[in-house]
Amino acid sequence: MKLTGPQILIIVSRTGGGHRSVALALQEALLQLAPQAQVTIVDIYAYLPFPLSWFGELYEPIIRNSQSLWQLVWDLTESPEKAERLIKVIVPLARPTLRELLREQCPDVVVSAYPLCVHALVQAHRDLGLSIPHITVVTDLLDIHPTWLCPEVTCCAVPSERAKRQALDRGFHPDRVKLLGLPVGLHFSTCQGEKKTLRSRLGLDLDLWTLLMMGGAGGVGPLFEMARALDESDLPLQLLVVTGHNQRLCREMAAASWRKGIRLFGFVERVWELMGASDLLLTKAGPQTICEGLNAGLPIIIFDALPGQEVDNAEYVVSHGVGFSVTSPEELVAISRELLVSERGRLEEMRARTQELARPQAALDTAQLILEQAGFQNFQAEVRIAY
Repeated sequence: MKLTGPQILIIVSRTGGGHRSVALALQEALLQLAPQAQVTIVDIYAYLPFPLSWFGELYEPIIRNSQSLWQLVWDLTESPEKAERLIKVIVPLARPTLRELLREQCPDVVVSAYPLCVHALVQAHRDLGLSIPHITVVTDLLDIHPTWLCPEVTCCAVPSERAKRQALDRGFHPDRVKLLGLPVGLHFSTCQGEKKTLRSRLGLDLDLWTLLMMGGAGGVGPLFEMARALDESDLPLQLLVVTGHNQRLCREMAAASWRKGIRLFGFVERVWELMGASDLLLTKAGPQTICEGLNAGLPIIIFDALPGQEVDNAEYVVSHGVGFSVTSPEELVAISRELLVSERGRLEEMRARTQELARPQAALDTAQLILEQAGFQNFQAEVRIAY
């Protein structure tokens, strides 16, 4: 049994904000269970050679400016056969630098929260003769991209039953697939009931309906058009808009004239404060934002979805009765009017259903799995999150 703090290496990427958010949620949970743990989060693209390093730089510009191009990229890799060809290209390119990463960090356990180099990391382990555990934490909510699935890892934590079935279909032993939910920061659950306090802290009107609009870390989707439609409506609301890394959009919205109360934010670390202050979440269909919203008890309106990886997430929200999917600013205004004015009871019903889908314990359960696989048992297993 390991008595000193375990050295935990979490692999992420700068492609979008979801992988990083999962890593931060795990870091928070790990340190709550084992304060002596040493948790290192590494952006894999800082170690990958050209041309692999390009992808980390190109991802956000592609999804922001050309979703048709992203659809092409997805179509080229989405089947197991196509992914296998991609993996055969990646492994020899990435393997040498990943060996250096493992030598440099000397971890007790490796956690992959990004799919592209899972297979290459397994090969790098083998090259060095290491027997350290390697855990994959899948951040795709429903359909797993094939590059996630390497049956040679120690275990694979998945967020949904549908994802679990896919892992089993790809050859994982049932004991190695753990259905734990998508790790979300602990504050997203505990911020419920703090609405007035958070609104006061943010300088918001305490009594107005508050809508939070997000387009992921990249500020993707028709945020300006959707915000403009709500601003020109007769709905009694205030709007919080998070533009992420999309600085051009933030400048354009800051320079525009607005009739209602609107607050603009760039990239936000403490997103739970905005969710806790809000009544309704308007977002693209990113899995992490959806799960954060569910944990925060927010009904959700999806206004955009990346081709391939996010389309089914929108259907998940709708089919489980926790939100709607809209395709135009006019439809957004109509649904918002229905929920905030004519059918307020429906909003409360949706809010109640979020509790059925929320997994507030996911980060702690995944952290416990990581510590156990590292051979570390001296942790606070009794820590629980409750609404």
